[in-house]
Amino acid sequence: MGTWDDLRAELDCWAQSDKHATMWWRDDDAVSPTPQLEEILSCERSYHVPLALAVIPGKVEIDLVERLVETLDTRVLQHGWRHENHAPADRKKQELDDVRSTESVLADVQSGFDVLTARFASRFLPVMVPPWNRIAPGVMAGLPDIGLRGVSTFGARTQPCPVPGLLQVNTHIDVIDWRGTRGFVGEAACLDAMIAHLHQRRTGAVDEDETTGLLTHHLVHDVPTTAFLHDLFSFEHSALNWQAIAGVFPWQ
Repeated sequence: MGTWDDLRAELDCWAQSDKHATMWWRDDDAVSPTPQLEEILSCERSYHVPLALAVIPGKVEIDLVERLVETLDTRVLQHGWRHENHAPADRKKQELDDVRSTESVLADVQSGFDVLTARFASRFLPVMVPPWNRIAPGVMAGLPDIGLRGVSTFGARTQPCPVPGLLQVNTHIDVIDWRGTRGFVGEAACLDAMIAHLHQRRTGAVDEDETTGLLTHHLVHDVPTTAFLHDLFSFEHSALNWQAIAGVFPWQ
């Protein structure tokens, strides 16, 4: 199981190759200011790790808009429309689905895009984060016509642009044990995932240009999750580079 020494050893390999191991941070399901949100905003401020906050546009409260005005580096991404499942009971949950017509789903996406553009202005980056990290191919293909220029799900991408005009940059380290306790997945599991993607990038097993992504869900963080984030963000190595969100999606 992964350890901090293992992580340091992997980063040493990056340094020996004169490369930077880039990483980024995405947090999902933001709607309103909460104590849990304040905790991750505190991490962003204390450790200077830029945060991409995936906001649910159909449920966002004005208090969140006002709160983020006070932050410097936080950027807003679009997290579907209302984070509601439209898949039948025998399928995995999905909001950006192929059960309804593509036109109907894209109409919801357009509504969410308009809400976030109006409320967050330049703080909103036109990137879709599909709820449950799932999106139907037909819906994906229609995102650029709305004005979305990026998409982010989970797992190593197979290609940088799944459709013309749409850059995909995923996350690869999930701190929550969704299939078990729904609490912290554990330090070793997180470090394993981080080391694995960095190693695969370095050796060419996956796209080396896809920034390694950390995925958090502030609303369900427990004490061990928060402790791990503090340990990770305070970890220093010359080859480790937490990217500004505009650098993750470089058309900005």
